[in-house]
Amino acid sequence: MKSTKNLLVGFCISLIGSLPLGYINLIASEINQKRGSEALYAFLLGVVVVEFVLILLTLQAAEWLLAQKKMVRNIEVMSIIFLIFLAISFFFNSKPIQGTEPSLLTNDFLTQYSPFTLGLMFNAINLMQVPFWAGWNLYLINESYIDMGRYRKYWYVIGTSIGTFSGIYLFVQFLNYLLTVPIGATPAASQWIIPGIFLLLAAFQTYKFYKKYR
Repeated sequence: MKSTKNLLVGFCISLIGSLPLGYINLIASEINQKRGSEALYAFLLGVVVVEFVLILLTLQAAEWLLAQKKMVRNIEVMSIIFLIFLAISFFFNSKPIQGTEPSLLTNDFLTQYSPFTLGLMFNAINLMQVPFWAGWNLYLINESYIDMGRYRKYWYVIGTSIGTFSGIYLFVQFLNYLLTVPIGATPAASQWIIPGIFLLLAAFQTYKFYKKYR
């Protein structure tokens, strides 16, 4: 019963955390558009492998990680810089949409490596998930929502992995549906879609940073 509870708690938190707009979701959508569903599954598997290891580590060191306020602040700054870097990279390495087939943009970088490798790479540098999972894990342990006895923690981590896979997959399918709806965007304007979203994410993270540390 406790193992099942761990599994469900991990699944629900990870599913909800994966649904909002983020750069992993956007890159997953790009890979699905360019390389198909099999490549998407491989990419998500890479993402999940990194997250599995990360959550196991943060389960053991959650309290210590949250106490490192300077480190957490530096991670937040680096995440903002990384989002800006992604916006610039996608803009200068993209081409306007051509033809009638829906697509966001074309980025050569996403075709140079295997989807599984891309999943490992992009999630390994997703630094914001460290304080996110450290905070959640500490809360769930302190409030007895998950049981850390014996091997039950692995059921929790398996649940988070399934939730992340499912959440990003649902996001990709929803975005793919939106791309089939005619919006009258010109090819030149479509080149700005992904970079613009990354810049908006960076602006949002900057606002949260300012509110938190002002």
